Amino acid sequence: MGKNYLFLVLIASLLISFNLHAQQNAISGIITDEAGPLPGVSVIEKGTSNGTVTDFDGRFTLNLQSNNSETIVITFMGYKTMEVPVVPGKSDYQINLESEVNQLDDVVVVGYGTEKRANLTGAVSTIEEKSIQGKPVTNAYQALQGESSGLIIQNTTSRPGSVPSINIRGISTINGNTPLIVVDGVISSLNNVNPNNIESISVLKDAASSAIYGSRAANGVILVTTKNGKEGKPKFQYRGSFGVQEPTNFPKYANSWEYATLRNEALINSGLSPAFTPEQIQDFRENGPNTYWNEEIYKDMALQSSHNLSVSGADNGLNYLLSLGYLDQESLFKGPEYGYERYNARMNISKEIGDKLTIGGRMSFARNDIKDHAYFEQWIVEPTLRIPPIYRILDENGDYTLPSGSNSNPLAQLEVGGTTRNQNDEFLGNFSIELRPTENITLRGVFGGNITSNKSHQFRKAIDFAYPGGGNNENSVTDNYYRSLYLNPYVTAAYDKTFGEKHDFNLLIGGSTEKFKDEFFGVTGIDIPGNDFGVISNAGDIQGANGSGSEWAIQSVFGKIGYSYDDRYQLNGNIRYDGSSRFSSENRWGVFPSVSAGWIISNEDFLKPIEDIVSFAKIRASWGQLGNQDINDLYGYQSLVGPGSNVYSFGGVGVSGSYYSVSNANRTWETSTMKNLGLDLSFFERKLDLTFEVFDNLTEDILLQLPVPATYGLGQPFQNAGSVRNRGWEVSMNYQFETGAVNHSFNFNLTDTKNEIEDLRGREFINGFDVNTILREGYSINSYYALKSNGYFNSEEEISNSATPLFVNDVDPGDIKYVDRNGDGQIDYENDRFILGNEFPRYTYGATYATNWNGFDFSIFVQGVGQRQQWLRGELVEAFHNNNEGPVYQRHLDRWTPQNLDASYPRLTVGAESVNNAAKSDFYIFDAQYLRIKNVQLGYSLPATAMQQMGIENIRLYLTGLNLATFSPLNDIGVDAENIDANGRIYPVSRIFSLGLDVNF
Repeated sequence: MGKNYLFLVLIASLLISFNLHAQQNAISGIITDEAGPLPGVSVIEKGTSNGTVTDFDGRFTLNLQSNNSETIVITFMGYKTMEVPVVPGKSDYQINLESEVNQLDDVVVVGYGTEKRANLTGAVSTIEEKSIQGKPVTNAYQALQGESSGLIIQNTTSRPGSVPSINIRGISTINGNTPLIVVDGVISSLNNVNPNNIESISVLKDAASSAIYGSRAANGVILVTTKNGKEGKPKFQYRGSFGVQEPTNFPKYANSWEYATLRNEALINSGLSPAFTPEQIQDFRENGPNTYWNEEIYKDMALQSSHNLSVSGADNGLNYLLSLGYLDQESLFKGPEYGYERYNARMNISKEIGDKLTIGGRMSFARNDIKDHAYFEQWIVEPTLRIPPIYRILDENGDYTLPSGSNSNPLAQLEVGGTTRNQNDEFLGNFSIELRPTENITLRGVFGGNITSNKSHQFRKAIDFAYPGGGNNENSVTDNYYRSLYLNPYVTAAYDKTFGEKHDFNLLIGGSTEKFKDEFFGVTGIDIPGNDFGVISNAGDIQGANGSGSEWAIQSVFGKIGYSYDDRYQLNGNIRYDGSSRFSSENRWGVFPSVSAGWIISNEDFLKPIEDIVSFAKIRASWGQLGNQDINDLYGYQSLVGPGSNVYSFGGVGVSGSYYSVSNANRTWETSTMKNLGLDLSFFERKLDLTFEVFDNLTEDILLQLPVPATYGLGQPFQNAGSVRNRGWEVSMNYQFETGAVNHSFNFNLTDTKNEIEDLRGREFINGFDVNTILREGYSINSYYALKSNGYFNSEEEISNSATPLFVNDVDPGDIKYVDRNGDGQIDYENDRFILGNEFPRYTYGATYATNWNGFDFSIFVQGVGQRQQWLRGELVEAFHNNNEGPVYQRHLDRWTPQNLDASYPRLTVGAESVNNAAKSDFYIFDAQYLRIKNVQLGYSLPATAMQQMGIENIRLYLTGLNLATFSPLNDIGVDAENIDANGRIYPVSRIFSLGLDVNF
């Protein structure tokens, strides 16, 4: 920290001493583009012939002929001409030129290659480095949230080492919906990718763009490309940030005297005696305590920092990037230095040998060290939501208390209850060789894969409470070990040729194989002498040991063909032939084709008269099929023999034996048929870009476990029995403009997607305990299934004239009234439940505004969901849940009484009296839409002249805020809108303030 402080002081001193008036009529500066300094750029005083050009380092000095000069003109072939105002008293300028090249000529990474953006006929969106840069996130998933239409990421927790849920264009199957992630050509994940190493990300959303990946791409594909070096001398870069996290969205408790008042009221309403005297309630009002246990287990703040150093370059055919990264995220849980550390190392290197051969390799290593408590997270959080504020978490002697009805203390579990340590390693790499025997043919072979090794060690300590009756009095040790090996070699041959200047033709064929193998072993022991030295060899009793292993493989051949005529008409086709080890030899192989077409309307003569307004217009359409084999049952096409103890009983004694597993030899691929229609538009010389998409995805032959006759005796095999249709639309916009010397950009994306079950063979499936969901034809997957509330009973007369529940003995005024769906005069779960929405988000959106001026830059990014329902159960929403002593929250203060008939909560009760009001109904299904100010960033790049004196290319300082504010109906309850845990027993989403430093030299 001392070195960083001295470094910042040095920078500040240089700024203070920098002479902005070095030469009254002279100006100087540096001209760059995205790749760095530009030599040979023309700088001319407007209206004169007085000018100069930039040197090799992009720097210039120009003596103005007049003190009244207002503008300099910057021109360079291939870049847009800029007119820069001359500011009185300003002598140093930093000017960034924008390429004249049409953005539609940008190269986009697609399956097994690249394409010009203008030639795309499928649904592909890209996320550039600038969208990720500077965000104080701990993994790349978090950095992508809201940045692309159709990419739906839910960051449910900020727990160190956690990973958000992710899907593309919603849910299309009842089985796995996670997209395929390919990092530098190797199928992997984003968990361990250092965000600072990412150059670009392509999101492939329809069959036309992703069919080349066949059976692995039914849920879309995310292609991640890491950085390469750029021509010129070696470039060193340091990126670092230091920030603080703070917890958000604590539930809003009622204070002690309010709790005691409501507790008495609930007891009296339930026919019981009050628990607190008026004197006790008054004492609570005057003296407390008001101990909000949920807040007591978290720190007020936790530190977070990251450091990344890289060197890159390209010279004489050698292209290289070497990178090291370190992330340190402290946990907000109180305890002995809980947190997450990640170490990243990456080497990307390639070498051109002559003009026909290139060899290269990309290798990365990541280590994750996670230190956490030794308990299930719900065990820690749940009691803190239930314990009333009248109990202190520590007594006057500093001992951990044991409140009424509890035999443990969550703070004790965190601070002295032991730890869990996880060490997760991943090595990802590929070796490639590329041969270009002719100008039009490229042969490429890649051998890639990854190796993971995960170890966990948990030592749960016995806790010696000062209070009698405490639990947690047994210690234990658990060691688990997991490792996996994934190999993904492939070869491709590509041909590109233009005939007669108008006919562009390309062809690619290839083959690949995937092989995966993993193994697991775990052991648990108890009774560690002395509550120290928690190793398994010290265990007095081994409680259990278990192990497992699995293997699967896929073999594939694939090809794609493309044709374009006169930059107007485009036609593309893909096909992939996949064989999966998860199916029998008779059903193993599947063919997955796609076709797409595009028409660039703006290149037609009839649109030329308005080309100043409509710069680009293209319509495209695609159709294709993809397979899905993503089920956990790897070997269910064949019956397996499994040994077991106590399989038979002879003479009352258990005897070991064997049994056959359930199987279905006829099961085969799920097949998704995707249709997509897109429109791309650009206006006003490409300052405004718009894209519209509509899509329809029908997944058939979904693998389900349908009921079988009891006489079958082996359980329920997977069968191809269901179909789901997923429809939706997307819109994205990007607008760039200038006001004087200030540059502005605004982009926005909005997506809606909705699924519907079309066929379940006439069956329906009801799942869940506290929260019921249903699979039913005509409705969305896992829709909520519950009673529908209809206000409160306000009188005995109303009760006698209404349908009442069969599952309670009686109801009273102030209880919730339910809709009698079938009109039989009584309420029961079997006949009166409704389908009432689901937790999947609709109308997901993201918007970014960015501006820069005179070295300063500012951006604000908002992200949200326009429609979503969240069913909450438990102590967060129910007063005295499950007959617990408490607590109650502020939302319970507005409860039904004879004087408050229009209350937001029913009458307060405890025990059996609460059964009616705790019924599974829409009373506990909440509006979970939200708008979140996700990221705000303010930066300043130091003047180039000052940096030149230090031999530094540029230095940028910036302040960032993450998750600054959230606007949602759930804020009143104290639940984060992205939290998909129905009980709210989860580590909170954090707000982060961070200071960052970027240095290039």
